[in-house]
Amino acid sequence: MMFNQTDKPTADGSNQSPATLFVTDARGNILISNEFTALTIGIPLEELLRYNVQDLVKGGYYSESITMKAIQSKQKVTQYVNTIQGFKVKSTAVPILDNTGEVQLVVTSSSGYRGGSSIITNSTLPPAHENSKRSATTGSVFKNNGVVAESLAMKQIIQVCDQIASYDSKVLILGESGTGKSVIAKYIHRQSTKWNGPFIPVNSAAIPASLFEYELFGYVKGAMPGLLNEKQGLFEVANGGVLFFDEVAELPLDIQAKLLDVLERNEFRRVGSTELIPIQCRMIFATNRDLWSMVKKDLFREDLYYRINVIPIHIPPLRSRKLDLVGLISSFIAHFNKIYDKKYVLPAEEFQKMLAKPWHGNARELRNYIERLIVIDQTGLCQQQQVEQVTDWFTLDHFIQANRSRLNGLKEYTALTEGRYIQQMLQVCGGNSAETARQLGIDRSVVYRKLKRMEDILTKLKA
Repeated sequence: MMFNQTDKPTADGSNQSPATLFVTDARGNILISNEFTALTIGIPLEELLRYNVQDLVKGGYYSESITMKAIQSKQKVTQYVNTIQGFKVKSTAVPILDNTGEVQLVVTSSSGYRGGSSIITNSTLPPAHENSKRSATTGSVFKNNGVVAESLAMKQIIQVCDQIASYDSKVLILGESGTGKSVIAKYIHRQSTKWNGPFIPVNSAAIPASLFEYELFGYVKGAMPGLLNEKQGLFEVANGGVLFFDEVAELPLDIQAKLLDVLERNEFRRVGSTELIPIQCRMIFATNRDLWSMVKKDLFREDLYYRINVIPIHIPPLRSRKLDLVGLISSFIAHFNKIYDKKYVLPAEEFQKMLAKPWHGNARELRNYIERLIVIDQTGLCQQQQVEQVTDWFTLDHFIQANRSRLNGLKEYTALTEGRYIQQMLQVCGGNSAETARQLGIDRSVVYRKLKRMEDILTKLKA
């Protein structure tokens, strides 16, 4: 049985709104959920799927459980429920009864939410039931080999990739910068029969035109003065795998002509050699440019365009895929929490802010934004744990007296003060380090260096 979000999707999924979802059995054990639900209470989806809804109430993650109300009354229940992260969610729990009138399943979903302020609490979730064997694979979030696909548009792209993965047809991936073109290319590689072969990316814009032929086709000894050894080209290195041409629109026209010749004959020669070498790799191309407009302006060869555009895949911008935005937020938070050994959870007001942003840099911009959030929270949390907020001289004097023997003179006191002031300015500037540096009259590298210095001192105090 498969359950999706309660909102009816549009053709491209662009109007889908994030909605919470629980599917439980008759005892309240969670069978299915999604990333947005996990986000609203600050628990990873993989962990959430191991619990009973009553555990969430006991742990303070929900004010009450309408799922249990529906189980007890055997009737639909609708009301607002407050979450630990400050979300006020209008939820409806619908019991599904069997032939004897007993509850078999309960589907609890939201039709809207109201963000509030983050709630800080010391509550902890009780241990999961030992006999629970549910796993995150039953969640509604669609994750395959590193691809987050919650929206209808991305699920359709994944389905297309699964269908074409076993063929060597050329693929052209289109989309704005940061939408995940290389992620999709790697997904196709992993799903294909060439999964155990190499995945070789080629940044078409980064290789000088004069060297492109040598990099792509390789060369034999003595092909040019000073070339004392032979070298394999990228076509040979990618044998049995995938050669991924990123930013293919940036190829110079003369290189385009040589690439077209290779694609038509499916073989090539090393520079300085007469021996033909067959191509034994799949080729995937990607660009953030409008190739057809470039063709009409004679900036890209029309014959090459048709040659590489066998299977086009267009990735919509992140601003039109709100459900994917939720999944990526959850994924990036988990990633950076692991890297920085943190337990950062997203407040409701911050989530609303992120949901409203246009994200012109797409997933790449989102990733950097979340990393910045967690890094800033990391320094702020250390400061809150180790140093009382300086609101008057008494507090400052108390801190100095308590740490006089552990701080190494005036420099360390000054470093703490500077770090705290920079931290406050970062909050005023919305986490924008460049603007903070401008207002403080220092270089942006100084901002990071002084924050790091403060963190090092606080770590020493904690030891």
